[in-house]
Amino acid sequence: MRIAVLFHKDPFAPPKGIDLVRLRAISAGLVRRGVVAEIVSPLPREGVIEGVVPVRSLGRLREPGRYDLVKTCYHDSIQLVDGYDGPVVSRIVRVVDEELPERDEPFRAKLLSCQDMISKRASVVVVNNAENAQRWRLRYGDAPRVVLVPTGCPSVIPGPRKNPYPEGEPVVLFLGSVAAARMREMLKMAAHRLRGLARIHLVGKNKVAMYSGAAEDALDPLITDHGELPAGEVWDYVFHADIGLALATGPHRFDNDISKILYYLRGGLPVLSEEPIVNNDLIEETGFGRVFRYSDPDDLARQAQQLLDNPLSHIRPGVMAFMAREHSWERRVSTYEDLFRRLVPGSFPRYG
Repeated sequence: MRIAVLFHKDPFAPPKGIDLVRLRAISAGLVRRGVVAEIVSPLPREGVIEGVVPVRSLGRLREPGRYDLVKTCYHDSIQLVDGYDGPVVSRIVRVVDEELPERDEPFRAKLLSCQDMISKRASVVVVNNAENAQRWRLRYGDAPRVVLVPTGCPSVIPGPRKNPYPEGEPVVLFLGSVAAARMREMLKMAAHRLRGLARIHLVGKNKVAMYSGAAEDALDPLITDHGELPAGEVWDYVFHADIGLALATGPHRFDNDISKILYYLRGGLPVLSEEPIVNNDLIEETGFGRVFRYSDPDDLARQAQQLLDNPLSHIRPGVMAFMAREHSWERRVSTYEDLFRRLVPGSFPRYG
């Protein structure tokens, strides 16, 4: 059986964002488990990534009998399945309606159109959390079936290397995208509240203008912006930071599945997280961090002081091992493989 992992962007791009990290982790994980999986892209270029995963052009999807199942990665990917008539597993990040999330307003019509296509075409819809599963069922009912496959993290990570930060102030790391205007404002307020106590460092991309359409989206000068970095380099910033910061995009839990929390915990970095974030259950389960009140930069500063005074180093090794064991990408790949086996009964032959 052959699986096509349909990705509507460039799969050869450096894996700096979670979308490309997830794509490589899931597709390579399937191949290493013996599943015949290929990434299919609208780009004409073909090749191999991760040393094991073939990348094919979209025309391959039209070849009769080439694929037994297609897995899409985002809303937009469903637009590329025309001409393929087999089962489709569609993964989406968050379920959009006519009002929420507010930050999706520039793309709302397109996202709703894609969701309607998914509701009619997909055999299964995959979401990260129960909140989005409930939103899907309320809007579209029980068909297609909804399956939860949360974000994962690497089971194997590199060891600490050179400290990338300047010596001096403690480091509060914000890893990933600044994906809403209120996140930028919270970062600004946090940087000013923490002045003299710690400095905020961003490793990721400022996407505020993309969502808001605003011409001005600059970060406060008190924040050190390192930009997007290759996945392998990011771990040095995690290992040598003092606190990992997670901010909500807004007040709604379904729109706050924050993958960076898994990476902070996997790298042994205590987490300071805002209240509406879904993944705060991992902080509560591990005890490795603190949660501050929504839109309360003063509470953020107080909780940061608590973590700097007590960095919870005694539980760090156990937390890292727990994340590798229970929340690895391999665990997520296993869930997908089981799902594919149920949808298309039969064997999964290996390459060659």
